[in-house]
Amino acid sequence: ELIAEGVPPDHIIVNQNGVDEKKFHPNISGTRIRKQHNLENKVIIGFLGSFGPWHGIDVLARAIKPAVQKNPKLHFLIIGDGALRGYLEKKIHDDGVSKYATITGSIPHEQSPTYLAACDVLVSPHVPNADGTRFFGSPTKLFEYMAMAKPIVASNLEQIGDVLEHKKTAWLVTPGSVEDFVNGILAVTHDTELANRLGAAAREKVLSAYTWDHNAKRVLMAHATMTQPL
Repeated sequence: ELIAEGVPPDHIIVNQNGVDEKKFHPNISGTRIRKQHNLENKVIIGFLGSFGPWHGIDVLARAIKPAVQKNPKLHFLIIGDGALRGYLEKKIHDDGVSKYATITGSIPHEQSPTYLAACDVLVSPHVPNADGTRFFGSPTKLFEYMAMAKPIVASNLEQIGDVLEHKKTAWLVTPGSVEDFVNGILAVTHDTELANRLGAAAREKVLSAYTWDHNAKRVLMAHATMTQPL
């Protein structure tokens, strides 16, 4: 779109968001959060974000029932708030799975690492734009997930699929597919070795390319190497 508006290609840098790896790391304890929400001895599937349509709230809501039918130990910890909260709560109630889901509401960002630490799997079920335009975005939570060294189940959608690699740094699923999303959750919760490997690889990847220091360096390098002044 920028090129179509006449911006020279060498004046464009595609720079993903990042994470403070010192605040988000795998040595944080989530025990307090588990106790606070009565989630001891549960396999916790965590979602963090605002409840916008593009975040895949509909997919998440519809996935809970079939997931817990396959594995009753699963519990969905849904961290955040937003426009689709009413729909989410109604769907959970109508499906009779209220005891398998906890919606925390909005939390201060500084509490995010502790909440993520309480989870066993972290999910990002983003969906394509409803109006047919191409999805674009760089979800900050994605890099926070990676820094926690937790297994991730995420949509293979545009930039998300550029950052994550299926079966290497995450389990990628078809955007919008509830069945594929559920199968991804079951795959990583049934295989501890796979879950640990994906989580460790995600942490390694984020440290090598997606910290805020890396983000800033890419901006500075791009500025220094521009062939023409802005």
